[in-house]
Amino acid sequence: MTQSAASQSVQHLEEFLGVKLIDRTKRPFVMTAEGQKFFDGLSGVLRQFDSLVEEVRAGNNSTAAITGQVMVASIYSMGLSYLPTLQDLFLKTCPAASMNYHLAHPHEVYRMVEQGTVDFGMVSYPESTHSIVATNWRHEPMVLVASPRHRLASLPQPIRAEDLSQVALVAFAQNLKIRQEIDKQLRQLGVTMRIAVELDNIDSVKHAAIVNSGVAILPKLTVQNEIAAGSLKMLSCEGLSLTRPLGIIQKRDASMSRAARSFMELILGNVVWPGDSDRDDSGSGKIESTAHGNGNAPRGNLLADTPASVSS
Repeated sequence: MTQSAASQSVQHLEEFLGVKLIDRTKRPFVMTAEGQKFFDGLSGVLRQFDSLVEEVRAGNNSTAAITGQVMVASIYSMGLSYLPTLQDLFLKTCPAASMNYHLAHPHEVYRMVEQGTVDFGMVSYPESTHSIVATNWRHEPMVLVASPRHRLASLPQPIRAEDLSQVALVAFAQNLKIRQEIDKQLRQLGVTMRIAVELDNIDSVKHAAIVNSGVAILPKLTVQNEIAAGSLKMLSCEGLSLTRPLGIIQKRDASMSRAARSFMELILGNVVWPGDSDRDDSGSGKIESTAHGNGNAPRGNLLADTPASVSS
């Protein structure tokens, strides 16, 4: 549309609704609170409309090409670690479809799913609510890491649990579930560590560990590049075994397009991930082409022969 046509359309909407949708006193223009509410609500309505149109056109033809756009919201660590590879796989299997994702903090992912602005969300420690259904995907291995210069890095491996006592820990913020689970495991081991700093995201924790502020406990996939480059060293500690549950959240009672369902099934069908430890999350051993997913997920594991494309 031309700028004038777009402006006229917005003005017609404002006249129809009786409110201002855009604050024109600011440069660049920003949406008003009413405009944001209308935009978020319409995004969900239009996604439902597109899904309905696609279902009606496809009819009972299960072999019809999967088309349409998939929009996913994800927490940063999952989006950077998993979605590039999953997106490539999806577009290879459904070339007529398109897929985009938005990275956000967990509360924002839940908000977008509730408002219907995305098809589904990907979060750690997924929880169902009155408006959201959570589906478990995989348990991601977590590892103890430190700078190669840290004194624990020079000890024979595995180290003892008591070796961690009073060692500086680069910790997550106390309000995060990942911090609560780490604290729980340390209590079970009878270990009291000294908190060097509390941070609210994986990248900050990782960076602090690299500059030798202390040891950290992080999802293995998020530090594999640093371990390979030698800026972090993975430590082994007797009795310390942690995983982070990952899953998908979707709006309760909301229909999804064939494209969105196909992408969700592809994710759930790939529980095993390159870079995991010797055992996979389904308990069946190393990565195999018969790894099982959840629900209606396909049986095959497309990642078995596909190298992961991961950004930290």
